[in-house]
Amino acid sequence: MDEAAFQALYAQTAQRLRAYLIHALKNPVLADDLLQEAYIRFLRAKLVDANFFQMRSYLYKTAQSLIADHGRKTGRQRKLHEALPEPEADRPQHDLGIDMQRLFDKLAPKQRSLLWLAYVEGASHREIAAALDMRETGVRVALFRAREKMSNILDQHGWNEGSPS
Repeated sequence: MDEAAFQALYAQTAQRLRAYLIHALKNPVLADDLLQEAYIRFLRAKLVDANFFQMRSYLYKTAQSLIADHGRKTGRQRKLHEALPEPEADRPQHDLGIDMQRLFDKLAPKQRSLLWLAYVEGASHREIAAALDMRETGVRVALFRAREKMSNILDQHGWNEGSPS
């Protein structure tokens, strides 16, 4: 891959990949480090004849591996919802950004990745399967379960019919 092609790929993928890493790690500085490492690994891989979607999938798969490696290395995962107070039980108080982050964090890491790739990135089932080392048919089932779990979490915390009360 020549420099111009890499710069074009970087321009199309870096901002969203960084957002994904920040969301997963809750630490922009660490996200920037892992973003750089993902692109270094991408350049070392020397993907021959790969199209844009394959290269993007490789980057997300690499980022997911880096996140898992970091989790194993530190022996713990950062959880934003532990630092935030629970909303009042009788009348939920909602701050959309903080509440959704805290509620999203209640999902398993793989479910968060599935929902992020499907609904934030707009990735196809095939692309998600490649990024997360799954079968394409398994993505459909896993997405259904992740949506159901997120729906239950939202119901439990007073987010009925998509609007805060």
